Amino acid sequence: MLHGNGSLHLILGLLLSLWVGHSAPVASPVEGHPLTEAVRLGLEGGTGTFDHTIFDDLLRRHVSDGGEVDYPALLREKDKLRSYLDRLAKADLEGLGGDSLLAFLINAYNAYTLDLVTAHWPVKSIRDIENPWNVNRCLISGEVVSLDFIEHSLLRSEEFFDEPRIHFAVNCASKGCPPLLNRAFVGKGISVQLTDAVEKALRSPGQLRVCEGRVEVSKIFYWFGEDFRRKGATVLKFLQTSAPAEAVEVLKEKGEKSITYLPFDWSVNLWKRDREKRDNGDPFGGEK
Repeated sequence: MLHGNGSLHLILGLLLSLWVGHSAPVASPVEGHPLTEAVRLGLEGGTGTFDHTIFDDLLRRHVSDGGEVDYPALLREKDKLRSYLDRLAKADLEGLGGDSLLAFLINAYNAYTLDLVTAHWPVKSIRDIENPWNVNRCLISGEVVSLDFIEHSLLRSEEFFDEPRIHFAVNCASKGCPPLLNRAFVGKGISVQLTDAVEKALRSPGQLRVCEGRVEVSKIFYWFGEDFRRKGATVLKFLQTSAPAEAVEVLKEKGEKSITYLPFDWSVNLWKRDREKRDNGDPFGGEK
């Protein structure tokens, strides 16, 4: 359970999301929660960093350039993933600087998502797992929270990071999500990594397509539209500065009316590496 009013906060947010259709839960800190206070203190005066080498190595070896995951191979290294999660559990968030906090929380979300899927493997979709996002399974800095808490109460908070590019960094283990980067995020240079994540996503046909005078984009822009509209920004402006040239041309000519939304594919983002090896002439089609 979340501490104090944290559970009520997320429940109200989820109910609101159902009421308005497909909007995301409210993005705001849960006041009084230890992680809320730790992040706030870190942003105010933290200067430390966090070593993500273990997670980086796992991502490099088990995530494709297209963001697909070799879950069977990752499952074989569950102890290594667990050792990284153990480090997240003991981390001192108050001592981390702002960029390091952002990288930490993105990596924590992705690592616990990978752990969740591998723990239930094989699954066809993360939605086949009971309550994947709102059950408290993630141990961070001594506190057990949910994936929703990490995303909506910390990462999406306008007070803390005010960073819409996080939607291209966190991954929901689904083909409809922006591709998972095969590198861990790090505090130093995280803005460059986030820009790379956005550009990589918007060059993927699963995230953006230009078709008959329309620019079809991921439903992330619909569900989390408010995150792209802060401080005078708009979804249109974001796309005009980040999308490929062909899409930008249509957007400049036709504006917001050209934007439509792609169906979201909840199929698990499995990297069928063995099949790729066979197709490339490897008769073993896997590890030897």
